[in-house]
Amino acid sequence: MDNSIYKIIVENLGVEIFVSDGDGNVIFVNPASIEINNLDIKNIIGKNVKTLIEEGYFSESSTLKVLETGKSVSVLQNLKNNKTIIATGIPIHDEKGDIELVMSYSQDIDAVNTLVDTVDKQEEEIASLKRALFKDSDFDVNDPLSLKLKASLEKVSSLDIPLLIYGESGTGKQIAARHVHFAGNRRDYPFITINCSNTDEESLDIEIFGCEEVMENGESTKIKQGKLDIATDGTLVLSNISHMPEKIQAKLFKYLNTGQFVRRNGNLPINSNARIIGLTGIDLKQLIDENHFMKALYYRLNTIPFNIPPLRSRPADIAYLANQYLTIFNDKYKSKKIFSRDALGVLTSHSWPGNFIELKKTVESSYIMSDGPVIRGNTVYDSIHGSALNTGDKFKVHCDDIIPLKEAKRQLEEQLVKRAYAIYGTTHKTAEALGVNQSTVSRILKKY
Repeated sequence: MDNSIYKIIVENLGVEIFVSDGDGNVIFVNPASIEINNLDIKNIIGKNVKTLIEEGYFSESSTLKVLETGKSVSVLQNLKNNKTIIATGIPIHDEKGDIELVMSYSQDIDAVNTLVDTVDKQEEEIASLKRALFKDSDFDVNDPLSLKLKASLEKVSSLDIPLLIYGESGTGKQIAARHVHFAGNRRDYPFITINCSNTDEESLDIEIFGCEEVMENGESTKIKQGKLDIATDGTLVLSNISHMPEKIQAKLFKYLNTGQFVRRNGNLPINSNARIIGLTGIDLKQLIDENHFMKALYYRLNTIPFNIPPLRSRPADIAYLANQYLTIFNDKYKSKKIFSRDALGVLTSHSWPGNFIELKKTVESSYIMSDGPVIRGNTVYDSIHGSALNTGDKFKVHCDDIIPLKEAKRQLEEQLVKRAYAIYGTTHKTAEALGVNQSTVSRILKKY
């Protein structure tokens, strides 16, 4: 390479280059060095580095350290312009092994610190995103029943076995599956969900297993990967698995037994070790009896069954999750609201047939409709039931299931008194609203 090219590179390099002879006399400085050290090149060339130290250009010299030790040395230099740099000196030897030149280069420590701070900030942002992702995937619960379930999910999280998770709509089956994935040794690999009820048989087959376009000579011309292929080393969640067509059930059963599958229109077996988690809100045993679900697949999936209890069976989760949702909406709507005691009472007394989905909707509705920083019980009640108290429909009772009349009366009594007490706050006002004696309200509250 032509020497002029080297000169162009050195002069345009954004790093200080400072060259001295074997006695410490300066013979070359590049433009970056002049700028960083605030040097006057006419007064620098030919001067010894000791003189430059005496004149206060810098506090210490990497060149001198190299001449003293014969080795590469890095030092912190305080400059005349109050900057601090990291200077590194490198000895260049002649044929006899003596130091012929010393080349020093340096970088502004403030710039380095800024870079480090930027990297640290970026790493913290990445860590924050990871925490947010795990938080979103975490089975965030507070009820003893839920905590026991969470511990069981974590116990199987690193086991290479398929799982079947039951639960009503909105109970958190998807969240439970995510928790299994992120709590286990597959957390750094794909987590993919397919809803088996959203498509026809052919489309679902292609989505899970992929497909190939094959020419007349049998060669594949185009391959579309399926989610089972993409989820290798990770987790594939099959939501609403009860809707899966029988032919696809058979292909899934074969995969669970062999670790291999064949793409639609393909011939060659494909290997995958994706973990399968099936989600269902329907009793699969009933579907087996009706010949709509493959018995062998059921028992292959149902190695360790998990049943996510409805929200009404986890009372400690209701207030806990309501406050979690409230935090989200405080951030979303740039305000700061809290639940009153009676509002929490209304929340915990409701049966939540819509589970998490209904609870979150109710919290947001209550947030929007409430006046002031405190969300009251009557606002929450109206968010759950609408404006029934003001429409002449306030005595209407809804029956969602067939149960013994005695049990229905007991449940109605318990829920009605608890809800009224949560809204009105005192036994006197509760009794007045219900049209009974105060002693009756006190007796019922004590009873339940």
